[in-house]
Amino acid sequence: MSFERVSQKDIAARAGVHITTVSLALRDSPRLPEETRIRIRQMAEEMGYSPDPMLSALTAYRKSAKVSRYQGTLAWLNTITKTEPDNLGYKAGAISRCAELGYVLEEFRVADMPLPRISRVLKARNITGIFLPPQPGRLAHINFDWENFSAISFGYSLARPRLHVVTNAQYRSVHIAIRAMRARGYRRIGFATVQSTDVRTDRNFSSGYLAEQRRYNEKYSVPMFIYDDVADIKRVKFLKEFGRWYEKHKPDAVLSLDGEMSRVLAALDLPAETCGHASLMTTPEGDLAGVYQNGPMIGRTAVDFLVGMIHRNERGIPSVPLYILVDSTWRDAPSLPDKRR
Repeated sequence: MSFERVSQKDIAARAGVHITTVSLALRDSPRLPEETRIRIRQMAEEMGYSPDPMLSALTAYRKSAKVSRYQGTLAWLNTITKTEPDNLGYKAGAISRCAELGYVLEEFRVADMPLPRISRVLKARNITGIFLPPQPGRLAHINFDWENFSAISFGYSLARPRLHVVTNAQYRSVHIAIRAMRARGYRRIGFATVQSTDVRTDRNFSSGYLAEQRRYNEKYSVPMFIYDDVADIKRVKFLKEFGRWYEKHKPDAVLSLDGEMSRVLAALDLPAETCGHASLMTTPEGDLAGVYQNGPMIGRTAVDFLVGMIHRNERGIPSVPLYILVDSTWRDAPSLPDKRR
């Protein structure tokens, strides 16, 4: 049994408007008055209109197959007073994806102008999309006129407002790391992290570690080593405390958030053959084993999501924030020798 699909041309004929007007209304474009958008969408629903999936796929292919013209500028809102290196690759990935879609990514720093002025500049230049990189504090609050913008945050360090989030699948990252370490012969795996970092990551890493501990024989269980500040890692007191923790629990490997633990193990004369080391923030190259968080992919994913928000005219603080998680990739390196050999 066949039926004739209702087209945008049919809706335009009944509504007495141009087909372009129908297209804009169905995309909820702010270029049309709200009453026009509502009237045409209601008429489309009454007529039983639904998008043609094959035509949508063809349109998406055509867009991806050609070089995009300039579409607009997106804002990278830097609330940190000093310039921070893009260690995670979020910004690099975002810049790359913006270029593919015809957008320009421009950084705005609160060190150069206050937030109210940044808001005025963005509105004057018709910049409606904002990226918020990870915040410097544990749980940051940012007062801004969000109702005029589409915004997305990286990570969990922004407490208010609760925006849509794109970040690494941190809980799963620990699962990937622990299971890779066990597959290489390690059993007594310890976990070391900074207290403030544990809070900034919504305790996803420590939760993942505790969950993995419950999966295995209790005799392999090692309590976490949580220290107060990253600066502690350079202090003699810290070395003594970590040394006591190591002597008491005798881990055959340590999982940490970054590479600083390698210096600690070296200072305590613990080579990789005695105590292996893996990081939850390793890089695609170098001597440090662990999980690579695929930061550039996180940045690219954030651009796709934000551009979609702009096209759907989604502005302001969402009533239900969405969390988009990007998986990590395990990487072998000399800091974690394979004990099976």
